[in-house]
Amino acid sequence: MSVAYMANSFTHFRLGNDVLRYIQLKEWLETGKHPVMEMGNHLPYGYPVFLLLLSKLGLCSSFYIVLANYLYLGGSLYFVNSIFRNRIKAWHLIALTLLNWAIVKSAITPLSDIQYMFFSTGTLFFFTAYMSNKKISFMAGLLIFAFLAIITRTIGVLLIFSMVLTLILQKKNTNRGKAQALRILLLATTLCLILVVLFSTFFRINDYVNLMLSFFETDPTGFWMTNIRWHLADLAEIFINTSQFKINFVNTGIKEAFFIVAGVFSLIYFLQLLIKKKKDIPIVIIIYLLGYIIIVFNWPTYDARFWVPVIPLLITVVLHTPVSANPYLHYGFFSWKLAYICLGAFVIGYYSYLTFNKSAFAERHDAGIWKNEYETYFFGRSIDNRNTKPRPYILYILDTYDR
Repeated sequence: MSVAYMANSFTHFRLGNDVLRYIQLKEWLETGKHPVMEMGNHLPYGYPVFLLLLSKLGLCSSFYIVLANYLYLGGSLYFVNSIFRNRIKAWHLIALTLLNWAIVKSAITPLSDIQYMFFSTGTLFFFTAYMSNKKISFMAGLLIFAFLAIITRTIGVLLIFSMVLTLILQKKNTNRGKAQALRILLLATTLCLILVVLFSTFFRINDYVNLMLSFFETDPTGFWMTNIRWHLADLAEIFINTSQFKINFVNTGIKEAFFIVAGVFSLIYFLQLLIKKKKDIPIVIIIYLLGYIIIVFNWPTYDARFWVPVIPLLITVVLHTPVSANPYLHYGFFSWKLAYICLGAFVIGYYSYLTFNKSAFAERHDAGIWKNEYETYFFGRSIDNRNTKPRPYILYILDTYDR
């Protein structure tokens, strides 16, 4: 897996609508010029600032962006493993995370998912570390990582809410010696939450709330029904370890129904694990995961990458539960892991193939949306001689940021 991941660091720059939004924000911060393409940009500034820092160092290309994602990913796994210490096997966590198709895709794409994963898991690590050992350095790390998480992804506000609620719940069951330290942390996190609310415009909270409400007000019933159906399916994609859009040999209706049903079972199973192991899993993580699930199920867009920042935590909760002695459940769990591993290995191999095959990359990346630009960039012309002219701005992006 290490060899395959390093091979994929040589991938060409992977275009996407959100990728272009981040690049435009980075260039606006760097030059002050208005974007060439208007894409309704309402993204936080954390990731564009990171791209800007890479640019100032002369490292803003697909190769170094992917390497940075790998460092973020490694740090995230370290944080999650440190939180649970000896309760899970580290190599199980690492293997199942690196084999997840959404992780593989996000790690080689210039998006904020892996960066947010790093800062959010880091925040949870410093919080749990401070709760165990009241060091000022842990609180400093907590506040820094929480701020960086929020400016990377707006959902990071949930981290602050989770910590405040955890402290309120635990304050009643603590002795006097620890009460003072908890009061200090509760005051600090509450102050952070107040500041986030006061500066909600800067953190893009207003934009996201207004966008969600605009969909809800148009059709409230359709909003709920569609969101539940979508996010049951994309949650199933994480647990099954494949995208339903890659399965083309099954009838569309049957395929959608299967993923929705699989999503229902996945959600019920996961919630059952949280309840069953609530005494062994830090309460802040339980609150964070429940809040994250609720927020995602209210978001009016279908995309499995929404789950990427919590995949190591989802896997940890599953690994944290002993396999049932029931032989049927035992073999069922083994079959799931075997299928998960095989599909993950196939995905890594597939992306490696695209990395080193320009024509296949242009044809298949992002369903061929950018095929004309990629072929023009790679070969100087469209291979099938289409009359559609490549977009100059897209060619500029490839020429500037490709490896």
